[in-house]
Amino acid sequence: MPFAIQWVEHCSGAEQIITVETPAGKLALTVRQDVITQCDWAQDDAEAQPSAHEIQRRIADYWLNPDSMIPIKLLKQGTDYRNKVWSELCRIPFGETLTYSALAGKIGSAARAVGNACRDNPFPLIIPCHRVVSVSGLGGYSGQTEGDSMAIKIKLLELEATGKK
Repeated sequence: MPFAIQWVEHCSGAEQIITVETPAGKLALTVRQDVITQCDWAQDDAEAQPSAHEIQRRIADYWLNPDSMIPIKLLKQGTDYRNKVWSELCRIPFGETLTYSALAGKIGSAARAVGNACRDNPFPLIIPCHRVVSVSGLGGYSGQTEGDSMAIKIKLLELEATGKK
């Protein structure tokens, strides 16, 4: 199930941090009006912020409606190269994976550079860097090769594999 991403060059308004419970953990979203400016996985002990923000409902729909397109606005950031990698990440189908080297081959780059762009992804889950793996295993997630981040990557891959059936 894909997100229909609308890239926004600028946004204004008060910054708000909202959290969304997902089967893989708590996702913390930094939002200005209806634009997500950053997101990251929250620590398990982070307290959920009660909110009725439309974005929370949309992210929750990610798990409930596997065949629907979910519209979302993201603040454009990063270099042209990183945006090229992130765009390719969004083309990896739900429930499937691609190796760093295969993705690099698609864009005429190197696996290590692709891995660095994945590490710098400001929108984990929405830009599905968890779908990129090493030729010899899982690779990393959010700059880690073990620990909490890898547990989230494994959970996301398992959830997507199950949801695809």
